[in-house]
Amino acid sequence: MKLFIKYTGEFLRDYPQISLNKTDEILMRNSVFEFLGLENINQLRDRFEGQVFLDKTVRNYGGLIACQKFLDIPITALSKINLRNFQPKVKINSTTYNVHVFDFGFLPAITEEESNFPTLFVIKKETLTFSLCGYADTSTIKNNLVTSQGDTSSPNGFKNFIGFKDLINISDLK
Repeated sequence: MKLFIKYTGEFLRDYPQISLNKTDEILMRNSVFEFLGLENINQLRDRFEGQVFLDKTVRNYGGLIACQKFLDIPITALSKINLRNFQPKVKINSTTYNVHVFDFGFLPAITEEESNFPTLFVIKKETLTFSLCGYADTSTIKNNLVTSQGDTSSPNGFKNFIGFKDLINISDLK
């Protein structure tokens, strides 16, 4: 949390916040139930990976539709995505942006492969509330990646993005 506040703290109140509604939550939950072949929330909680899968879906798909709502572009239908391997992306004009959604209190962990694409950074603050940090091109991302110890190599392939001061306001994409 300390590093998160260090790199994002002064910017947090400036980020646009998008809150999804209960209908969005129900739609995501029902899609997960259908995908996993479940009938209700109790069956989901009985499966070890069920709740984790639902949380991941809400984080990634919720972050995507928060961006799409803010940018006033068509919402991607849940029926058109593969929930198992879902990587949120949004196409604006002729550029496709990764949508990297990360939890409040943690820095976004980026792989080398992910750093090769322009990215929108989104904080999941609460279950249905997302803060849109902004976007970065590939050079900005690559120049702002470190491990938590401060060096630039990591055995697991993930590096933390710390360049929040260099992000471009998401409003510029409208």
